[in-house]
Amino acid sequence: MTNETVLWMLLLCLFPSCATDTVPIGTFITECQDRHFWMSIKSSFLGKKFRFDVQDGSGVHTLSGQPAAECGYTVVLDSLGDLVLRASYLACHVENEKDTAFRLLVWLVNTDVDGEETTYPLQLSCPLRHPWKPREIVCEENYMEVSTMKQVPTNIQKGMDWTPTPPVLLEEGLREWRVAFREPRNQQGGMERPPMKEQTLSVEMAQLLGYHIGTTETRVLLRCAYGSRLSYKLQEKGIEVEVVNATILYKHHWMLLKVDTSVACTTSKAYMDGDNILLRFPKILSSLVLPPHKDMGLRLGVERSFLSDCTTRQRGYDLQEQDGAVELRIPFGAEGGFIKSQVVDGQYTQSYFLDLFYMLQWEDFQWSLTEYRSFRPLSVHLPKPPVLVNETSLSESMFSVSLGLFPLDVSLSSVTVGDRPMSWVEAEQMGVHLAHVPFPNGSHAYLLQTPFSHPLVTQQYLGEGYRRYTLVLTFVLSVPPNSDLYQHPATVEADVQDVVLPRVEGGCTAKGVRLLLHNGTMDSQWEVYVGGRRLDWELVELGGYALETRQDYFSMLVPLYALGMAYEGLSLQGLVVTISVTFVDRETAREEHSFNQRCVFPVKELLVCLPDNTALVIVDTSSRTQTPPVEPKLTSLLDPTCVPVETKGARALYTFSLDSCGTVTTLEEDYIIYTNKVQFWPKVPVGLKTLKSPYSQFSVPVGCVHPVNGTRMLTIYQPRTLQTWPYVLASVSHHNHPRAEPHPFIGGRKRNKLPAVG
Repeated sequence: MTNETVLWMLLLCLFPSCATDTVPIGTFITECQDRHFWMSIKSSFLGKKFRFDVQDGSGVHTLSGQPAAECGYTVVLDSLGDLVLRASYLACHVENEKDTAFRLLVWLVNTDVDGEETTYPLQLSCPLRHPWKPREIVCEENYMEVSTMKQVPTNIQKGMDWTPTPPVLLEEGLREWRVAFREPRNQQGGMERPPMKEQTLSVEMAQLLGYHIGTTETRVLLRCAYGSRLSYKLQEKGIEVEVVNATILYKHHWMLLKVDTSVACTTSKAYMDGDNILLRFPKILSSLVLPPHKDMGLRLGVERSFLSDCTTRQRGYDLQEQDGAVELRIPFGAEGGFIKSQVVDGQYTQSYFLDLFYMLQWEDFQWSLTEYRSFRPLSVHLPKPPVLVNETSLSESMFSVSLGLFPLDVSLSSVTVGDRPMSWVEAEQMGVHLAHVPFPNGSHAYLLQTPFSHPLVTQQYLGEGYRRYTLVLTFVLSVPPNSDLYQHPATVEADVQDVVLPRVEGGCTAKGVRLLLHNGTMDSQWEVYVGGRRLDWELVELGGYALETRQDYFSMLVPLYALGMAYEGLSLQGLVVTISVTFVDRETAREEHSFNQRCVFPVKELLVCLPDNTALVIVDTSSRTQTPPVEPKLTSLLDPTCVPVETKGARALYTFSLDSCGTVTTLEEDYIIYTNKVQFWPKVPVGLKTLKSPYSQFSVPVGCVHPVNGTRMLTIYQPRTLQTWPYVLASVSHHNHPRAEPHPFIGGRKRNKLPAVG
C-alpha cells in the first residue's frame, strides 16, 4: 500500500508521559517507499524542542547527528517546516523478517516551553515491494549506503571471488570480517582514476572510523556518513564525487569470500543558470563501473514519486546528457517545488525548494544489475523583486496597478497612497480599491485601483492642454514566519490632454473695468495676476474690487482708480487705462494665458503725479463760482510762463516738472511736498486799480507728495481733494503689498468678510 496508517501503540507507552488521543487527524503521515520508511509530522504540532527515539529489543535509542547517519536515519525539516524522518529498511534497530518485511517502532518526543516532554509512539510496518537487486547504492542527504547480494560459492556472483583457506578454530562471525579500503596515493584529488594504496582493517576498527558494516539473511551492507575518515573526492566530468572504495572479506565455512562494497555519491550543489536551476551529475561513476557497461535508464522523482516523461516535460524540466554528464534544468518556481519568501536587508527574496531524487540502473562486468538512488533536495535563494504591472486606463481615467507574483506565504498588510497609510478597510472607505488576484499555479498578486480625480493623486500641468496625474504609493507586505515587512514603493504617471484653461472676458463700465474669470479644470494650478500684482485678498480689499460668484465663473469689478490699473495717458478726451490679467503656472512660473482690457474714461478734473517727477493736471474753470467764467487759456501756474498745453471748453491740461514752473518744495517728516497753483489774475488798467475788476481771481492748488527715501509711485488725486491740498496726501496710491498664501484664483485669506469666489 502507498499510504501507511499510523498505528498507535497504546500498550507500549513506557515513557512517563504518553499521549495517544490528543493528535489532530493528518498530523502524522507515513508511507512505505521502495527501500525506506517515510514519515512526516506537521510543523504546527512540534514543540519548542523535539527528537526521534527508536526502540528495539535492546532498548530505546536516540537519533541524532552522525550516529543517526551511520545507522541509516535521515531527520530533516522540509520546505514547509514539517519534520521528516526517512529510515532505511536496512537501518539499525529495524526488525527485519528475511529481508522481505520490516518493522520499526518510533517515538516522537515533544518538549514544550516549560520543558515538559510528551511522547508519541508509532509502529511503522512495510513490506518489500520489489525484489532486491544484486547491488543497491543509496546516496542520502547525510549518508552513503551500499548493499550487495550475499551468496555462497556454488552460485557465485561475478562481483564476488572466493579463496579456499585452511580450517580455523574461531567461529564464523562478523567480528572476524575484514574490510580493505583503498585510497589515492595523491590526496590532492581531481583525477578520475588516481593510483591507489590499500589498508585492511577489522570490522571493529572500521566501525570506530564511522563505518557501519552489517549483514542480513541475504545482504552485505556498508554505510557511512559523508566526510568519513577513509573517503576521498574526485572529479567525474567536472563534477565533485565523494568515494569510499572498500571490499569486505568474510568466511563461509572453509572459504574466504570478498565482495566489492564501494560507494560513490555526487556532492556538488545545484546553482542558478539564468532563470533555471542547474544540477549536474555523472551518468557513469568510474569508481563503481567496470566495463563493459550497459545503461539501463534514468528515472527522475519529486516528493517520493517518480515522474513520467510527460509530466517532466509539462513542468518544464529539461533533462539532457552532455559528454557523460546529466544536466537537469528546472525553471525557478516550477511545479513540484515550493517557494518560500524572505526579507533580507530590506529586499524581497524567494527561496525555492524541490524534493528531488533520481535512480540510475546499469549492468557491468562485476554486477548483473546495479540500482543507484540519490536524494538531492534542491534549495536556491534568489532576490526576486516583485513586478509592478501598470494597466492604467486613460479612457476611464483610472489608475490600475498590480504587484506580484507572490507565493501563498505573502500577504498584503497595508498600502500608503501619497503620504497616507491605510489598511484594507480604510482604503475602501477612502475610494482606493484593493483586491487579491489568484492565479492557477498557486501564486497571487495584489491589485490597486483609484480614479485620477482622487485627492491623493497629484496633478501637474505640462503645457498644451496636457496634465500629468501622479500616483505615489507603497505596498507593505507581510512575510512569515516572523511577519517581516517588505515595502515596495512605486510611482505611476498618466499624461492626458484634458486641461481646459481658464479664460477672461472684459468690459468697460462707468465705474471701472468688469472682468469675468471663467473657471478651467485646474484652478489650483494657476496664480492670477492683475496688472502685474498677484490677486489675493489683500489686493481685493485695498483695490476695492467688487466680486460676484457664479457656478463656473466669477466677476470682478475693478474701480477706475484701483490698484492693478495701468494708466496709458491723460488728455482732455479722457483717462486711458489698461488692465491685464495673467495666469501663471504655480510650479514653473510660466505664463499660460493673458488678457488685456483697454478703456477710456472721461474725466472733468484730475491730478496725476508720475514717478519721473512730472505732474499732469486737468482743471475745469467752469466748476468754480467765478462770474464771468475764467477763460482756461488765460490761466497759468505760479510761473506765468507755464500755460496750458491744451484747452477745450472750460478745461485746461497742464503738464510740468515738479522742479519748474514756480513749484515750492517743503519737507515734512519723511515726505517731500511739492505745491503749485493753477491761477488766473486779471490785468486791471492802472487808472482802474481802485475800481472793482469784473474778473474775479481763479486759484486751484495742485501738488505732489513723494517719500524722501524710497521708490516714487504713480499717484492720482480725485477732484474732491484738490481744494484741501496738501492736507489730504492721496486718494489712491499704487504700491506693492506682501504676498499671501496661495488659493485657487485668489490667494491669501479673506478679510473684512469679502465674498468668496469659486
